[in-house]
Amino acid sequence: MTDTLRGCIISESGYTFISLDASQIELRVLAILSQDPQMLEDLKTSDLHMATAIRMFGWTDNEDEMSARRYKAKQANFALVYGADEYKLAEMLECTLEEAREFMGEHKRAYPILYAWMEEVKIKVKEEGYTVNMFGRIRPIPELNAGSWKVREAAEREIINTITQGSAVDIVKIAMLYLRKVLDISVRLVLQIHDEMLWECPNNLLHQSVKICQSVKDIFPDYPFNIKVGTIYNQLKEVK
Repeated sequence: MTDTLRGCIISESGYTFISLDASQIELRVLAILSQDPQMLEDLKTSDLHMATAIRMFGWTDNEDEMSARRYKAKQANFALVYGADEYKLAEMLECTLEEAREFMGEHKRAYPILYAWMEEVKIKVKEEGYTVNMFGRIRPIPELNAGSWKVREAAEREIINTITQGSAVDIVKIAMLYLRKVLDISVRLVLQIHDEMLWECPNNLLHQSVKICQSVKDIFPDYPFNIKVGTIYNQLKEVK
């Protein structure tokens, strides 16, 4: 459905879309904040989900099977760092509870510094009642002191989520503000979806504008943005 809707978004005649999509930004934020050495090492492969898939499930030359393993690893990477239990993980991975517990144990063994950091952060936030992202933005979480244990548990899961997503969205916004300053005024920002920005650029400025967009890597070297261009939103081609 999403891809179908994107196919309905077409650039104006004489213009081309430029998309900048922050690659695995939330996990990159987690790796940098926690300074987990294995997670930082896995990021150097440029595909942390694939690195996790290989560690958890092994490698196969079958592309379809490897793609399926990567998808499971991606689901698990996000689920576990945001506090999913074995029941939720088993549901997401369509596996048994025993397999889910085994995966969780292996994930913790792979990234021990990450999990230690998350526990330290949770303790600190419970004491102070608010989170602080990497840019100093504060979010109070009063539900941590709610009378209902269900509400308290849900609030506790919000701690890492808030810090990670709050930092990620600030990075995207700062990059967006930077591009607004350096791109020609005729290049228009038309959409911002999660970790992606979509600009509409006059064709005569396309080459120049793409080069300017590539300079974002100098502002955020630890957070690469994938750049794509095209006239139909669901048919954009990656710029190497």
